[in-house]
Amino acid sequence: MSAAAVDASVWIAAQDPADPFCAASREFLGHAVAVGALIHVPAFARIEVACALARKLRNAPRGERLANLVFTTAGAKEHPVNALLLAKALSLGTTKFLRAADALYSATAAIIGCELVSWDQEHLQRAGAVTPANWLLANP
Repeated sequence: MSAAAVDASVWIAAQDPADPFCAASREFLGHAVAVGALIHVPAFARIEVACALARKLRNAPRGERLANLVFTTAGAKEHPVNALLLAKALSLGTTKFLRAADALYSATAAIIGCELVSWDQEHLQRAGAVTPANWLLANP
């Protein structure tokens, strides 16, 4: 069974029809769920996605509902932000010059031993992440 750590950029794009990555994000998430791929996120991801959606929609309850819905539907495993995750994020973030939140997603992928799926250019260029489209090509 395949697994992937999924960055907020994918979750947020999937919920915004105006986002140029919406269709590809939805296709990725739908396929991952259909094939039973294990989806991993650091526990703060639900908050990050809910806040981003609420801000975009200018609707707090809807942002929170959408975030809860997508994480539940996808069966995402949320990993606690504990000492191990923080230490790995510190190491990866400082050596790969990532923002703090990006380092936590990278650390989640590293600890689990799976690919990081993201639209974030810093993840793609410096942290070895793959786009949802590339993950689909590798995991038909």
